[in-house]
Amino acid sequence: MSAARRCAALIAAAAALPLCALLPLRAAAQGATTNGAPAGRTIGDLGSRRIEVHPDTPASASSTRAMENYRHFLELQNTDPKLRAEALRRLGDLNLDAGEMQRLEQEVTAVDLQGAEAIRLYSTLLKAYPDYARNDQVLYQLARAYETTGQPDTALTTLDRIVQRYPQSPQLDEVQFRRGELLFSAKRYPDAEHAYAAVIARGAGSAFYQQSLYKHGWSLFKQSESLESLPSFGGVLDQELGTAAGHARSLESLKRADRELVEDTLRVMSIAFSYNDGAASLEQYTHQHGERPYTWLLYSRLGDLYVDKQRYQDAASVYRAYVARDPYSDHAPDLDMAAIEAYGKGGFSQLVFDGKHEFVEHYNFDSPYWKTRGRADHARVVQELKTNLKDVATYFHANAQKTKSIGDYQEAARWYHAYLRSFPDDADSAQTNYLLAEALYESHQYPEAASEYEHTAYGYPKNDKSATAAYAGLVAYQKGEESLSGTDKETLHKRATDAGVKFAQTFPEHPDSAGVLTRAAEEIFAQGDRARAISVSESLLARQPPVDTAKQRIAWTIIAQAHFDQGDYVKAEPAFIQARTLAAGDEKLHADLTERLAASVYKQGEAHQQAGDAGAAVEDYLRVAQVAPDSKVRINAQYDAATQLINLKQWPRAIGVLEDFRRQFPQSPLQPEVTRKLAVAYATADRPGEAAAEFERIAIRPGEERAVQREALLQSADLYAKAGNPSKATGMLEKFVAANPEPLTDAEEARQRLADYAQQSGDLARRDRWYQEIVRADAQAGAQRTERTHYLAAKAQLVLAQPARDTFRAVRLSAPLKKSLIVKRNALETAMDGYKRAADYEVAEVTTAATYEMAGLYRTLAKDLLASERPKNLKGEELEEYNSLLEEQVFPFEEQAIKAYELNAARAHDGVYDEWVRKSFQALAELKPARYGKTELTQDVVARLE
Repeated sequence: MSAARRCAALIAAAAALPLCALLPLRAAAQGATTNGAPAGRTIGDLGSRRIEVHPDTPASASSTRAMENYRHFLELQNTDPKLRAEALRRLGDLNLDAGEMQRLEQEVTAVDLQGAEAIRLYSTLLKAYPDYARNDQVLYQLARAYETTGQPDTALTTLDRIVQRYPQSPQLDEVQFRRGELLFSAKRYPDAEHAYAAVIARGAGSAFYQQSLYKHGWSLFKQSESLESLPSFGGVLDQELGTAAGHARSLESLKRADRELVEDTLRVMSIAFSYNDGAASLEQYTHQHGERPYTWLLYSRLGDLYVDKQRYQDAASVYRAYVARDPYSDHAPDLDMAAIEAYGKGGFSQLVFDGKHEFVEHYNFDSPYWKTRGRADHARVVQELKTNLKDVATYFHANAQKTKSIGDYQEAARWYHAYLRSFPDDADSAQTNYLLAEALYESHQYPEAASEYEHTAYGYPKNDKSATAAYAGLVAYQKGEESLSGTDKETLHKRATDAGVKFAQTFPEHPDSAGVLTRAAEEIFAQGDRARAISVSESLLARQPPVDTAKQRIAWTIIAQAHFDQGDYVKAEPAFIQARTLAAGDEKLHADLTERLAASVYKQGEAHQQAGDAGAAVEDYLRVAQVAPDSKVRINAQYDAATQLINLKQWPRAIGVLEDFRRQFPQSPLQPEVTRKLAVAYATADRPGEAAAEFERIAIRPGEERAVQREALLQSADLYAKAGNPSKATGMLEKFVAANPEPLTDAEEARQRLADYAQQSGDLARRDRWYQEIVRADAQAGAQRTERTHYLAAKAQLVLAQPARDTFRAVRLSAPLKKSLIVKRNALETAMDGYKRAADYEVAEVTTAATYEMAGLYRTLAKDLLASERPKNLKGEELEEYNSLLEEQVFPFEEQAIKAYELNAARAHDGVYDEWVRKSFQALAELKPARYGKTELTQDVVARLE
């Protein structure tokens, strides 16, 4: 070869060498330029010129040209040994790579001629340069070449040489991995295990760490050490999927190759678990090696494996084992669903239900699972929950219908309720709500059932269940009331009533709608809500077609009574008339409504009376007899009408009403009051005789108060007297005195009047008898004596003295004088005694009268003596002497008379100057004209009458 050609080949070879191949060559080239000659003068100098090799400069020529250049370089003589060794290694690498490429492009089984060439070159290099610094790499490449040319045993031997001779080789992990691969292919699994273990021991920094973990696991697995293989497989998953939740990678995020590796690892681990105790082995593994973000995949794949083998219960057990570990983790619902599906595939219907039941317990929207999750992000769980809630509720309901178990009904209700709360807008919510209500009803939760029936009826668009549900709610309320009492029962009853109104108004076409509304109106009235009772009843009457007569009557009755209770008696009256008309065939009801009608009219009268309109009140009271003549209240109404007429002083009309009352209601307990009112009315209307008769009725009525009887007797006496009927007046007073000896004053007054009537009738004996009664009663009065009774007694005594006086006056002094004078003196003493007793009362006008009368008695005696009959045998002087003697006898009597008159006259100084004092002065003027003829006053007074 010419010098120019060699130079070109060297340059081309140098340009084609990469960094890993040419670093040693650089040092060799530097060693070759020791002569210090300047570079580049002649072509011949190229052989000794230092070559600058830039290992990071990529080859610009093709592999074929590079190999050609290296071969030309090796043909050169006297080249640097290090460069030659590097050239041999690099040419071997190029041949090895070219062979592999050719095999890939052609048949894999094609003869690898270039691989054989690489073996020759590597072998030459190792033989020629046993101390070449990169012989560990050369041996590794040689092993590769042996492997590609179908000599695995020789390849393995070559790799063993590296392990033995170059334990510190940076490529030792790759060497061990290649050993493991060859050993594994040769089914030398224990040796492969150790080779992979050597790589694993170098740590995760090795590029072959993950692959070695995987194959190490397989090596153990192939040795039937399935449990021992699990940590290695787990290491693969740690590498691919991460070990901490915050740095975990999802399976979907991996590249295809990595994902396939993970899937295969999961599969073999599942097989390993299945070869042992299945879920228990998995549990033990996770306990020993700790929780991983991908733990759920271990359970999932093991369960899937069991499903593939149709071991459905085992599969479900595995899925559920994970759920039991952490039921609220992200993947727990999926495994729970998988368990249910496995039971389903196995035909285990009860276990399917149990799984669904467990699922809804774990993942209902009130569970902790949803505390940090949104429904939109977990649509599959939401859909499964929806399905399972419905299935669980339906199961319990169906089972309860068979067993009649209240507990099952309660469970059904619980899950129906959970379903509705979770999916309120579901298309089947109304039907589900109805089933909830049914379950509550059958579990004897009647108030709750009623509420759900109502929600079914009114909480959804109207459907074929609406009316049925609403009516069922009413039945539930009724059942609920049966077990309640007190306030709880009242509260539920009110709810039931409200529900009845709503039902009737919402579903008027229902056959019992009118009946429900009628009952509701009655209940509302009973609850005291009068205004609402009226409104509901009016809505009942407004129905078209009209409700039957009985319901109309009830409605009118409620309206009437509600208005009545509200005090709106004007509106109550026509409503009662309507109700009574509709009750024509029911005698008892008709009578009751008549009474209510009468009461409404009567109350109008009361209202007018309270408002001060007595005239309108009278008309209303009297109208009761027109609208309800047979009513009980008519009695009070007519009586009150009379009372108001009296207050209005319409006496004739009042008398007419009262007289009619007496005729119409003779047995009424108000008859006594009617008598009183008639008495007043007659008296005020100036009909004293009729008034007196009424007072007499009052006075003689048994049971009447004593005070009233006393007053009635006196009033009756007065009115009889006014009517010109003194005998009846006397009779009333006599009854009064007989029945009322006390108080003394009233009795004495009555006796005085009786005495007056007797005197007026000329019955003096009877008069004196009453005066004697007056005196006697006063004398026995003791502490009851009053000034009035004392006065009346004094007056009576004064009158009682008159008969003795008159008797005295009537005694004629006849001869023989002595005999007649004795009679006269006895009469005088009697008369004087009467007047003295009158004077003893010390009542001024009685005392003056008695004093005057006593003076008169003395004066009369004196006059009668002087005028007495003379003895017939006296004549002349004897007669004169007799007369003189008489005059002497008369003088003392005249003096006594004068003293008495003067005693009366002296009372004028005390301010007493009555008829008797005046008459006393007149008598003194006659008796002592010199002294009293010009004046009625006297200086000499007699202090007292002896």
